[in-house]
Amino acid sequence: MTQNPIRFAGQSGGSDIIQASWNRCVQEYGLEPSMRRDVERVTDQNIRDLRSRMEEILFESDAIVAHLRHVARDADYCLLLSDATGIVVQGYADTSASRELAQEGLATGSRWNENTIGTNGIGTCIVSRRPITVTGPAHDNQSLKGFTCTAAPIFAPDGRVVAVLDFSGRSVANSSECSFAHHIVREAAANISTALFRKCHQNSCIVALSREPESMPLALNALIATDESGRLLGATQEALSFLGVAELADLGGLQIQDLWRVSLDDLKPLAMHNVKLSGTDGADMYVTTFLPKKKSRLGLSSASQSVKSRSAGKSAPFALDRVAGSDARMRRNVDLCRKLLDRDISLLLLGETGVGKDTFAKAIHLESNRAGKPYIAVNCAAIPETLLASELFGYAPGTFTGGLKAGRVGRIAASNGGTLFLDEIGDMPIDLQAHLLRVLEEREVSPLGAAEPIAVDVRIICATHRDLPHLVETGRFRRDLYYRIKGAQLVISPLRERSDILELVERIVEDELGGDAEKITMSPEVQDLFRSYDWPGNLRELKNVIRWVLSVHNDREIKLDHLPEELLTWSPTANMDAARPRGSAPQSQPSATLELAYERIENEKIIEALRAAKWCITSAAHDLGISRATLHRKIRKYGIVSPNQQD
Repeated sequence: MTQNPIRFAGQSGGSDIIQASWNRCVQEYGLEPSMRRDVERVTDQNIRDLRSRMEEILFESDAIVAHLRHVARDADYCLLLSDATGIVVQGYADTSASRELAQEGLATGSRWNENTIGTNGIGTCIVSRRPITVTGPAHDNQSLKGFTCTAAPIFAPDGRVVAVLDFSGRSVANSSECSFAHHIVREAAANISTALFRKCHQNSCIVALSREPESMPLALNALIATDESGRLLGATQEALSFLGVAELADLGGLQIQDLWRVSLDDLKPLAMHNVKLSGTDGADMYVTTFLPKKKSRLGLSSASQSVKSRSAGKSAPFALDRVAGSDARMRRNVDLCRKLLDRDISLLLLGETGVGKDTFAKAIHLESNRAGKPYIAVNCAAIPETLLASELFGYAPGTFTGGLKAGRVGRIAASNGGTLFLDEIGDMPIDLQAHLLRVLEEREVSPLGAAEPIAVDVRIICATHRDLPHLVETGRFRRDLYYRIKGAQLVISPLRERSDILELVERIVEDELGGDAEKITMSPEVQDLFRSYDWPGNLRELKNVIRWVLSVHNDREIKLDHLPEELLTWSPTANMDAARPRGSAPQSQPSATLELAYERIENEKIIEALRAAKWCITSAAHDLGISRATLHRKIRKYGIVSPNQQD
């Protein structure tokens, strides 16, 4: 059966992609447009395996995805991240409206490959390798016509599509909202691809390409990587487009001088400067060269050296000192830990997500007399409930059909003699809590299906961000287990409450660059921002920010325009109130759309830049990377008034 191709006028992302997809669905896959095809779901084990294989992508995308979640939440959208086959490995639905969408299929574990589900954002994006928005009528599957999906590909450094980022919501007729979603998802996916590219080529020379003389190279995604001789090693998709090259293989064997009649040695003295060059085709282009950072001659960061020496049991205690820094509350935690270090007392670490509970637990292990024994960490919230029992307790041979023939050693038995860290203990299923209590009380573990228990000598440290007393009162956590793991309770401070954030930055830089790296400093504006920013992702977010800066920035001073977008868009409510004319009431929250959500963020970013520049338009425009005229226009658009102009 064949079907005439259908055009979708105004379809954001290109009606040609939609038309080609419909043709494939009918002619290659044999899918009838009038049919309803439900979204398939994979097992929890599949999801876990995929996340493990995508660990690097998930890590590099963490900060960008966190920023997008704010926009998606304000507009009642779902945010999805899939693998290269269309399986959603991470789905976010942060409002009641988006959670309804998740129940209809827009959730973790759903499979969106085009050949079974039909034309859709994720699946069609994978096949076309291009960003795409599929509005309701453009879905050939009747089951999907109530959705609008915008997806963009994430590329590996070698040019393969390795993941897809997707915004999905209810079908809308607003073409401007579709265009806006298309823009922000495309940019976010490109930034993740760039982060993967920079990490892959962190020891290479990077050349950023632009058509504009006053662009900000650090924000560009059109990048070329070369070796020290100028031989091209790789290029991002944006760079291939700049050069008019279809595939990465077309650059094989080329040198810098093959592109611009200059060698890399000619560009090295001009590193970090925007240089105008003429290509072999006569077209002008602006390039900025970034040279690789110096490497430590030791070959190991100070943190790696420290762990190694402590593991050998030769070094004085240091691990907890490094984790605690100079913050007074954290120092008190360290003092208490050292009194209990080798005593048979359970420890319970409390704190928000990302504060470093795992790092603190590992430091306790490294300073204890168990340092030479295993340290095993288990995140009880990250492992599906159906698998957690076998992960913790193991199982005997022949227990499960399809299981390992020799059985499996559980994490508890594997940590015998050492330390077992149970993160997010508050998420442990209630039926498994009784088994854990038995381990703690009787010092033995019974693998699933085994006739005899196994004696274990293990110190268990637990952690959670949940309110365990409330879970106890509501019957979701065993009271006896709570008091068993709460031998001593420590609260790990959130980053916004720590007094030593600049010290922590120095240590992260040291860990990343090594002891012999050049001294990196921060501008006063960056220091002020780091102190005032609320760091919702805590230490995990801070580490991501520093790694980002060190990956894209080769200067000795970190400045505001070197920071990721999510920091520059942040502004506390007090800042908003200070910029509002006196006597005016706070504006009510507008109806949730992607465009309005982004405008709110842009408004906050502009106010933050103006405050940092002491309301100097020229400086603020420079920091924002826009012209003075553009900044004046946006100031008028948002009704921003300088405190100096208020009565």
